[in-house]
Amino acid sequence: MFFKKKQPPAIRHELLKIDGRMLEVRVRLNPRARRMIVKVNPATGEISVTAPSRRGLAHALDFARGEKEWIAGQLAKAPGPVGLAAGATIPFRGTPYEIRAIAKGPAPVWAEGGVIWVSGGEAHAPRRVLDFLKQQARKTFEERALEHAARLGVKPSRITVRDTASRWGSCSSARSLSFSWRLIMAPDFVLDYVVAHEVAHLREMNHSPRFWAYVRSLVPDMDAPQDWLKKNGRELQRYSADRA
Repeated sequence: MFFKKKQPPAIRHELLKIDGRMLEVRVRLNPRARRMIVKVNPATGEISVTAPSRRGLAHALDFARGEKEWIAGQLAKAPGPVGLAAGATIPFRGTPYEIRAIAKGPAPVWAEGGVIWVSGGEAHAPRRVLDFLKQQARKTFEERALEHAARLGVKPSRITVRDTASRWGSCSSARSLSFSWRLIMAPDFVLDYVVAHEVAHLREMNHSPRFWAYVRSLVPDMDAPQDWLKKNGRELQRYSADRA
């Protein structure tokens, strides 16, 4: 009897000691990569190593260890994560809002006058703010997606909200649309563009000229939101309920 050799997972997390600190390193497989590469997210400080083959996965952490000085330099320049705690200032629909805790209020969380108010104990603020942002994101995604879909004569099977770092949105072959909740922190014209982009995939599951024609019919000025995401997209990754 022959047993198939167990393959290493395509994505795993390891620990690497840098400047006396044990830091998490995300190791992943990407067959399209031409070589081993280390990256540090300039907004969040997240460290990742990409290997072009499963054989390379076994040596990924050693490769990162050889780049410790470079990683330390990049981490020193990263602005660092921002938690959704009371006292923090976060973007909401493109405008800065300060998170403030209050003993009682008309709702668990509400936004008013440049402030996101959170009722109850401060310890619960990060989770409640995150729930509020996801709720607002879901409502906006559904409104914009259904409006754009009606204009193109299509209908999504479902619309979901996720926490993704590599994609702002996606469209599956089952006609399911998925979006990152962090888009609710971006200006409305940016969120609207991403939604229109994914809705257009319900007509064309590619990036052909015909696809882009559909997108442009929904969002005539595509350059502005695309430029905004290139310049500011990574900044949105700084914010999380799990960060201090």
